[in-house]
Amino acid sequence: MKTKVILIAFENDLDIKYLLNYFDGNGYKVEVSKSVSDAIRKIRKGKIDVIVLDDEIEGVKACDIVPLFKRINEKIQIIVVSGEESFGFVKSLRDAGIFYHALKPIDLEEIQSAVKCAFEKIRRESPKEWYVPFFIPRRVPV
Repeated sequence: MKTKVILIAFENDLDIKYLLNYFDGNGYKVEVSKSVSDAIRKIRKGKIDVIVLDDEIEGVKACDIVPLFKRINEKIQIIVVSGEESFGFVKSLRDAGIFYHALKPIDLEEIQSAVKCAFEKIRRESPKEWYVPFFIPRRVPV
């Protein structure tokens, strides 16, 4: 079974520790990033499946970062945690391709549920390895 890898991209150390302790203890491999450039580098490596993203990192809004992340890996699932609930902000996030929008303060059960659903979506959309042998034509003895 493939390891489930989550990237926590926040600037606030308390939020990082809070999420890191929770997900690390629940069987996920957790990467942490406090800058946009570090997050991009980790996504380019190709091992990140789900990102839990703060609404702003280094002064850059999540709605500006998400399209960049999706351009690097279109299958990555992004969960944005923000304190802003304006319709325009949420619409711009949805248009950018996020998987889920959660409001601050962080509710661990809500985030965990969103992460589980994101991994389920990845599993459903990935090609099934066990189907492949059936599609390869072989000679049948007569």
